[in-house]
Amino acid sequence: MSEDKVVDVAVGVLIRENGKVLLSSRPAGKPYAGYWEFPGGKVEEGETVHEALARELDEELGIKLADSFPWFVMEHRYEHAHVRLHFRRSREFIGDGQAREGQEFGFYGAEERTPGLLLPVDQAIIKRVDLPDVWEDSTEILTLSENALHATVVRDRKCRFVGTRAGTLDDVLKAVAMDFDFVIVKPELFEASLKNGEPRLPTYVEGVPAADLRVWQDKGAHGVKPC
Repeated sequence: MSEDKVVDVAVGVLIRENGKVLLSSRPAGKPYAGYWEFPGGKVEEGETVHEALARELDEELGIKLADSFPWFVMEHRYEHAHVRLHFRRSREFIGDGQAREGQEFGFYGAEERTPGLLLPVDQAIIKRVDLPDVWEDSTEILTLSENALHATVVRDRKCRFVGTRAGTLDDVLKAVAMDFDFVIVKPELFEASLKNGEPRLPTYVEGVPAADLRVWQDKGAHGVKPC
C-alpha cells in the first residue's frame, strides 16, 4: 500500500435508548486483532458512507441499519494504513448482533470496560457519545474554555467535556488541533466549517430551536444550542 494513500472507512456509532453503544472486537487475522472498536469498514468505490456502513454492519454483525447521520470525520495513521474515519451515529437499526466473523461484541456505556482493550482512537472518542443532543442551560457536564483559542487550555475537572465557540473556520481548525470535544457555531458558519460535508468535531449550532434538532443532525450537526 502506498504510504500516501488514504483509506476511507465508515464507522458506526449505534446507540440504544439506554445510551449504550455497540462495540466489537477485531477478528483474528486482521491488524490489531482482539482490540475492540466501533464497527464499520472500508468505503468501496461508488458507495456513500452510509451505504458502506449499512453493508459492513450487515456482513459482520447481521444488523440492519435503517438510517444514520454524520457525526464527525478525522484522519489517523496506523502502522499498516492511513485512514480517514467517517463516524456516523444512528438510533435506527434492527438486530442485536451476530458474530459472523467470530468476533465478540456488545453494547457498553462510556464508563464500562470492554473485555479487551479499545483501539486508542476509539478510546479517546467513546465518551463523546454522551454529549447531549440539545444543550440546555442546566447542563453541567459541558464547559466552554473562554480563552481556549488564544492560550493553553486548562480543562475543568468538574465537567466531562470541554469545547469552545468558533467564529471562523480557523477557530474550528484550532479546536480540532487542541483535541476539543465539541465546537459551537452560528448557523451561518456551519456549512463552511464542514470538510466535504462532514464536521471535523461534534458541532452544536447555536441560536436555533430544539424542535429543529433532526434537521441540523441530518446536515451533520451533533446537536443544537437554543437561545
